[in-house]
Amino acid sequence: MKRTFYCAIPALMLAFGQQGLAGEVDSLCQDKVEAIQKQLRIAEEYGNEHRVRGLKKGLENVQRHCTNDSVIKDAEEDVSESMTEVKERQEALSEARSEGDSDDIRKLSKKLEEAVTELRERQDELESLQGEQ
Repeated sequence: MKRTFYCAIPALMLAFGQQGLAGEVDSLCQDKVEAIQKQLRIAEEYGNEHRVRGLKKGLENVQRHCTNDSVIKDAEEDVSESMTEVKERQEALSEARSEGDSDDIRKLSKKLEEAVTELRERQDELESLQGEQ
């Protein structure tokens, strides 16, 4: 009987919202919970049962495992990945410049600008998360 009770808890939380859970979710995880709940409502409106099941499972995982530290760690990893991408784009652009291919230079310059913009956005997000903690 206990096992059934514990399995029913996530379903009850989904049915009654976050009122009972709000104090248990780390502050930075709350944004994740709210984003998933928004997607869940949309999927339910459109009758997309497969997506609903996946979102419910994702929501359950965030509620069980998300911590402020894990959110910040993920953001740090995103920044690191973006830095790597910027470095790779810079190297490709440098190579194109040495070859003198103006079309490649233009294309790679644009891709580098996009990668730098993404890096700045991710750095800003990380700083914001660290400030909220």
